[in-house]
Amino acid sequence: MQNRQKKIGISVMACITAGLLSSAAAEKPKAAPVDPASLDLTRPTLFITPYSHLDDMWRWAYPQVIRDFLKSTLDDNFEAFEKYPNFVFNWSGASRYAMMKEYYPEKYDELKEWVAAGRWFPSGSSWVENDFLVPSTESVVRQILMGRKYFHDEFGKESLEYMLPDCFGFPYSLPSVLSHCGLKGFSTQKLTWGSANGIPFNIGRWIGPDGESVIAALNCGNYAGEHETIYSTNEKTLQRLETNRVICGLPIDYYYMGGGDKNNADRGGAPQTVSLETLEKCCATEGPVKVIAGPADLMFRAITDEQAAKFPTWNKDLLLIEHSTGVLTSQSYLKQVNRDSELLADAAERAAVSASLLTGAAYPSNALNHAWGLTLRNQFHDTLPGTSIPKAYEHAWNDGIVALNQFAGVYADAIGTLARSLNTDVQGVPLVIYNPLSTVREDLVEALIPAELANAKAITAYDAQGQALPTQLTTGWDGKARVLFHAKLPPVGAAVYALREGTPPPVKNGELKISESTLENKRYVVKIDKNGDIASVFDKQVGKELLEKPAQLEFIADFPKLKPAWRIYWKDIKQPARSVAANPV
Repeated sequence: MQNRQKKIGISVMACITAGLLSSAAAEKPKAAPVDPASLDLTRPTLFITPYSHLDDMWRWAYPQVIRDFLKSTLDDNFEAFEKYPNFVFNWSGASRYAMMKEYYPEKYDELKEWVAAGRWFPSGSSWVENDFLVPSTESVVRQILMGRKYFHDEFGKESLEYMLPDCFGFPYSLPSVLSHCGLKGFSTQKLTWGSANGIPFNIGRWIGPDGESVIAALNCGNYAGEHETIYSTNEKTLQRLETNRVICGLPIDYYYMGGGDKNNADRGGAPQTVSLETLEKCCATEGPVKVIAGPADLMFRAITDEQAAKFPTWNKDLLLIEHSTGVLTSQSYLKQVNRDSELLADAAERAAVSASLLTGAAYPSNALNHAWGLTLRNQFHDTLPGTSIPKAYEHAWNDGIVALNQFAGVYADAIGTLARSLNTDVQGVPLVIYNPLSTVREDLVEALIPAELANAKAITAYDAQGQALPTQLTTGWDGKARVLFHAKLPPVGAAVYALREGTPPPVKNGELKISESTLENKRYVVKIDKNGDIASVFDKQVGKELLEKPAQLEFIADFPKLKPAWRIYWKDIKQPARSVAANPV
């Protein structure tokens, strides 16, 4: 032990990352750059990723995060850089950096210097550490697009990994999305919370449904745990690396070195002092294990395609057993706002592109990006799943409604621009209808009755060929009179219809038959009972009743021992309903 201690401070091979350059070379002490191609991964190697977890909103809301947690993350790490020369900090979530820039501009300028010195690495490649179970694939792509663009524009940096230590499940599609977005690696520690399929491997290859894959580190250790082990000489570490060598062909592994503790986790800041001191000892101690602390994507860059091809593979979802089921229903209003935003964003962007291409109108990229930023921020892994305090949702609802209004404004402006370019010289009041879908669409159209026809007793809609269409007057959710008719529209395009006063043609005898309690077409007979429940769905084609019992609103037992916003137990789901909605629905 004495001989080993004499070597402290002279071993560079034991830990590659942080050696100080001459203080005269730069204002900030730099990290020695590491060429991933120079690393010999056939030697036992442990990659350490210093990090601190921050929940953007959870048991707190944005005001406290901005006032306390962002500030401490900047201050604590700046101080640690001066004390611990082998420390390279990784932090994700571009939206947090944007808040730092807005609220702490001077500290943000210093942050840029530390990034340039290689001591602070913008990691994770995303706008926030987001949820994956609720958002659309388009939203996941936007997380990466906006996150990487921000890091590139602000710091000239891009990471090749997606860091998501704390999330409530990962879908089968995720590796495909990450790969198509140019990322090479993915890391998490959440499967230790109770994975449906265990932990397939420590280091391996996660393959999506289209065959695209990423290198996955699936057992990265507690992101808030203290590190006191000198890994370079630790026998258990060496044994784990040898196990990985047998499984994946390389004696390597990937650990988080996080911040906080069991009483003060998830609030950002810097890694714990004891962990940073341990890191210095690891770097100064020669041993059979090479400890490498640095950028979060260093291991993924170092692994060659030939090496990755020999890794064990996983071709399924990575879901949790109990710490995820509740998040699919908690705070349902925000989930509705999120889905409305995703659909409206798509329609607005298609309309804006069409207006730009056809009329030369300026594309509203700033408005769309701002609205997307608010939408994506609401997809944080405690916000959208519904596991934050009530106060947090006041901010989330506000952001969601602002985003919806911005998307709606872009959509209305673009449709107005398109409408002015169309020939609306029709007999009657022209009505421009836009289809944002990429397929031909036949659907019902509901429109406010124009002022010119406000007093009409009957209204008829006409298509571009002058054909009168079955038309119905109705009342909308807001009590305003509307007109309802059937339209056929081109993909991502508009059509001009006309509204005139007059009695519409009768509805042709179609296949749908309607009675007080029955709907029937060529395929199905659906019956509604006196309680308002769906009593029967009979498939005439196969001659079979599809329901075992009436489809009713059931109330089930749901009594998890803790974390009710996260957990619904399978043992409770299997039980019969406690009661059903028995009053007339």
